[in-house]
Amino acid sequence: MNRITISTSGPVSALQAGAGQRLHFAHATGMNAQLYAAVLAPLADRFAITASDARGHGFTGLDRDPSHLTSWDDFAADLGRLLDVIEAGSRWILAGHSMGATVSLLAAAMRPDRIAGLVLLDPPMLPFDVARQVRAGAILPDHAMVEQAARRRGMFPSRAEARAAYHGRGVFRSWSDADLDAYLAGGLRETDEGVELACAPAFEAATFRAVSPGVEPALAAVRCPFILLAGDQGSTVQDAELAGFAAHPQCISAERIPGTSHFLPLERPDLVRAAIARITAFSEEP
Repeated sequence: MNRITISTSGPVSALQAGAGQRLHFAHATGMNAQLYAAVLAPLADRFAITASDARGHGFTGLDRDPSHLTSWDDFAADLGRLLDVIEAGSRWILAGHSMGATVSLLAAAMRPDRIAGLVLLDPPMLPFDVARQVRAGAILPDHAMVEQAARRRGMFPSRAEARAAYHGRGVFRSWSDADLDAYLAGGLRETDEGVELACAPAFEAATFRAVSPGVEPALAAVRCPFILLAGDQGSTVQDAELAGFAAHPQCISAERIPGTSHFLPLERPDLVRAAIARITAFSEEP
């Protein structure tokens, strides 16, 4: 089996491995491609895998100015350009976690000719009724995730101190040591003063603020089969929206996974891999 390795030769950083059906995996807000390498590695004998760092995250060379980010549509457009750069004629399976799931959905609506299937892992979205008001011109105040991200500590004297600050705390409370180490490997950058978060607190806050109100119209525009897996504790997918996805004619499955949280890819990587294999079978049907 091919091992996923990191490449930073272009304007984006990406983990790439394998041969076969093209698969892209998109990460969550504040995270990075490296975090999901262990989830994806067993698929490298079947898929040509790319897991890229979004703008403002990880080791990407794309724009890191939070004032330039207007909507998650920006991430989706970046993703479409990346697919063209890697192999312009291929149709891709897009999988993603959290923000990466929503961005994958938006990209599929933008570029239906390029996307063969979707695997969406706890995609964040505004409730559809609220999103309709935003599309009509309503302005939402900043929410708790924006404020929490803006207050994050961005610099540490060393990697060891950064690890100690996160271990067993906050969203990292349930993470394995291996997952935390993978996050830090792709999420810290060396500086003269120590290490800093590759996704700066200001950019993470801007990302939460820029959540797209366009999920419902993007869902309506999707023409490829998809699977949605949601956590059953602390999920970013509410029941009403889950039902909306389940009712879509291209939905293969939309379900909550018992015993999981928003970080279900780390908790049940076996189900993520099974969903990717399953959606590929549907995408290959004539």
